[in-house]
Amino acid sequence: MWSSLNRNATSPAPRWSLDGRGRPRAWLPAGLALTLALTPGCSEQQFSLDAAVKKLFEPRRTPQQYMLIAVSDADSDVRREAVAKVAASKQARLDWAVQGFAAIALLENDPHARSVAIRGLVQSDDPRAAEVCLKLLNHEDHPASEVRPPDDVVRAEAAMALATLLASDRVPADSRETARETLLRLLAVDDDRHARIAAARGLGFFQEAASLEALIQGLRDSDFAVVHECEGSLVRLTGHTHHCNALDWEAWYEAHKSDAFANAGQIPESRRPPYDNRFEKFVYDSGQVLEWLWPGKKE
Repeated sequence: MWSSLNRNATSPAPRWSLDGRGRPRAWLPAGLALTLALTPGCSEQQFSLDAAVKKLFEPRRTPQQYMLIAVSDADSDVRREAVAKVAASKQARLDWAVQGFAAIALLENDPHARSVAIRGLVQSDDPRAAEVCLKLLNHEDHPASEVRPPDDVVRAEAAMALATLLASDRVPADSRETARETLLRLLAVDDDRHARIAAARGLGFFQEAASLEALIQGLRDSDFAVVHECEGSLVRLTGHTHHCNALDWEAWYEAHKSDAFANAGQIPESRRPPYDNRFEKFVYDSGQVLEWLWPGKKE
C-alpha cells in the first residue's frame, strides 16, 4: 500500500488552468482523453469511431458505380442517394446517365428515388425527359412492364417537370399536343393539388382557346394555390388580370375571343413589383417592415 501511495505521490501532478469562472481545470493528456473516449459506455453515446473511420477511408465511387447501386441496392434510401450522386455529377448529361434516370423514373418502386430521377432528367436537357414525363402522366396507355403506376408524389413531380420543360421550350414539337391534353386533364380531374398546380403553370405556355377556358374554370378550384397559379398563367397568356375572379374573366374572354392573346407576355400595372433589382427590393422590404413597426396616423 505504501509503495502505491509513494508512486502516486511521486507521479507528476496534472497541469491546471483556470476556466471562465476562475475554477481550476485539468488538461488531460491526449492519449488519456482518447482512452476515455473509447471506453465502452462513453464512445457509444458520443460517436461511432468505427463508422467514422470507414467513411474516412471509403474509396470514392464513380458516377457509373453509383448508377449501378441506384438500380440494384436493396435499400431504397441508398438507391435514392445514389441517384442524387449521379444527378449532381458532371456526367449527368451523358447517354448512359439519361437512360438510367429514365429507367428509374419509369420502373423504380420508391417514389422518392423516382422523383430524384425525374429531376435528373430535367437537368440533363435531353429531349427524352418530356417523353418520360408524359409516359408517367399517361401510364394507363402503357403496359405495367414499361411504366409502374405512379403515386401522387411521382405524378406531381412529373407534372412539375413537364411545366419546367415547357417554360424553357424543351418539349419536342411532336409531343406538345400530348402535353397540352395531359395538362388539361390533370387540371380538371386530378385529386392531387400539386399536380393541378403544375398543370395550371404548364398551360400558361399554350396560346390556345382550350387553355384559356380550362384556366378560367380552374379559378373555381377549392385550393387557392391552384387558383393563384391559374391567374398567373392567364396573365402570362393575355397580359390582363382580373384578380382571380372567374366571372370577370369569363366576361372578358367573351368580349375578347378574337384578340385574347394580343397582349401576351405583358405585365399589368397592378401586378408589377415596386422594384426592378435586388437593392430596390431590399429598400422596399425594409420600408414595409418599418411601416409595420411604426404605422402612421390613421386618417
